[in-house]
Amino acid sequence: MHLPHMQWKPSGIMEKPGGRCSPKFWKLVILLAVLMLWALHHQLSNWNGMVEPQHHSQKVAVHEIAAFTKRWLEFGYNAWLAERIPLRRELPDVRDERCLNITYESLIQAQHSVSIVVIFRNEQLAMLLRMLHSLQDRTNPYFLGEIMLINDHSDIGFWTEELSRQAFDAYVERYIHVLANIFHMEEQMGLVRARRFAANQAQCNTLVFLDAHVEVNVGWLEPLLAGIMQDPFALVGPQLDLLDELTLDYVRTVERRGLFDWTLRRREVPLLWQQLQELPRPFATPVLHTPVFAIDTAWFSSIIHFDMDLNSPAAFELALSFLNWRMENRVLQVPCSRVGHLQPSDLSYMQRYSNLNQFAEHHFSNYKRLVETWLNVPKYKSVVYQHHPQIQQAHISNVSEVQDMIEETKFRSFDWYLKHVATDLLQHFPLQPRVDFANGTVRPVQLSSHCLTGDFATRLITLEPCEPFRPAAQNWTLTYMNDLRLGDNFCVEVQPNGMMVLNPCHTLGGRQSWHYDVHNNCLVSNIHCMEIGAQMQLLIAVEKGEQQLPPPPQQQQQLLPTFR
Repeated sequence: MHLPHMQWKPSGIMEKPGGRCSPKFWKLVILLAVLMLWALHHQLSNWNGMVEPQHHSQKVAVHEIAAFTKRWLEFGYNAWLAERIPLRRELPDVRDERCLNITYESLIQAQHSVSIVVIFRNEQLAMLLRMLHSLQDRTNPYFLGEIMLINDHSDIGFWTEELSRQAFDAYVERYIHVLANIFHMEEQMGLVRARRFAANQAQCNTLVFLDAHVEVNVGWLEPLLAGIMQDPFALVGPQLDLLDELTLDYVRTVERRGLFDWTLRRREVPLLWQQLQELPRPFATPVLHTPVFAIDTAWFSSIIHFDMDLNSPAAFELALSFLNWRMENRVLQVPCSRVGHLQPSDLSYMQRYSNLNQFAEHHFSNYKRLVETWLNVPKYKSVVYQHHPQIQQAHISNVSEVQDMIEETKFRSFDWYLKHVATDLLQHFPLQPRVDFANGTVRPVQLSSHCLTGDFATRLITLEPCEPFRPAAQNWTLTYMNDLRLGDNFCVEVQPNGMMVLNPCHTLGGRQSWHYDVHNNCLVSNIHCMEIGAQMQLLIAVEKGEQQLPPPPQQQQQLLPTFR
């Protein structure tokens, strides 16, 4: 991908033979460069994917369906539309009216400055630039000390070309922040290591980390800074609203608290009654969601190195909340700060960061480190390992040093955390054995003599005559983690071409996500039903009533499951 109408001379402008260029010539060059950047800004502000500007439309023309599908598979959201709406757009102000009456004069008196950190890898350029423009348009410049952009070794598309990266740097310097610090890393660090790097580089007294898939709303920064100023040891996050993955519309969400179940997956639960009565005041949350969060720079620098081998974003999110709470500090969510966040429902987009199976192994080992350090009590460890055996099976390096540090630092216990912080966790997620949704054979209603059959050797999934003596190949489990599993560690995974294969379970959802649709009586992966094609071929097609992706040329016979 190239920026529109840009031409760069890598070797610079050559002098005329026999002498240097005149001052007038250089003035003309500078003027042309300024005009070029202005033209770039104008075009990207109405950018439609390097073609001609168009009006915002959610309809996909027939000749664009292939491009639409390709971009969706690549990024996990409507990237086709993201290239066809303005980079600078208005967002609805969804704050509670009482937020508008709060003043932040004490922040100005305190001369609070912020290092805003954005870490990205292989992101869509349009989405990244729209996020940066939202920062530039809706962040009070009085508090903005620096913007740090960390390109974590992007290695596909636009980001692979040196001239493209130079054009990006020039655009950011001209139109976002003249003193932006941009780091194009030569090796991939991963999100957590990149945050450590940013903390070491930051020049301001407060850090605010943002994912690339966000758009900040009006007045978003001051409420976060107020929380940090009142308590320098607090971990503070905004209310994350929704950027719809299909329409990219900004949608207000209801305030909820972060918790986790015994597979250690993040869950959202209602506010406590007292917290509801006190809205829109900041409220305590047992686990903060960290696509966007603010923290004192000195405090973050002192805790970020606590366990240098804990580098999975999901495990780090839990560990950061555990650490703060169990040192009797606070973790707060601030409803008067609103930020739109795009979270694709199909997590296959994470393949842009690394191979999903390798990512899963890293994910499991980091969760095991978390369990062995922060949940190091037999009754809690056992229920996590029972709910998620792959965590127990993961290999980790020695954690005794971290365990000793936790003991020496006098952290509060996990029981204390349950009693004083996550007071309703055991009500939502009792200490009980895991109960899966269904177990048995999967058969089409129209052909009940045949069963869904998996072959561990070839990884193929077929429809074969049911045989009671082949339980290893025909006994499936629709698990509590929303995957369709054969045995302990192999799951049905949907390929980009619609075919299905067996792959190691990674529990990250995406193309291994399955649920049973009672209304349509079929097994569904994201928005696609499992179906029977020609010659008993198994595939998926768009679920009835859904129009999020262009439908296939012809509908197939649905595989209506009956678990026996």
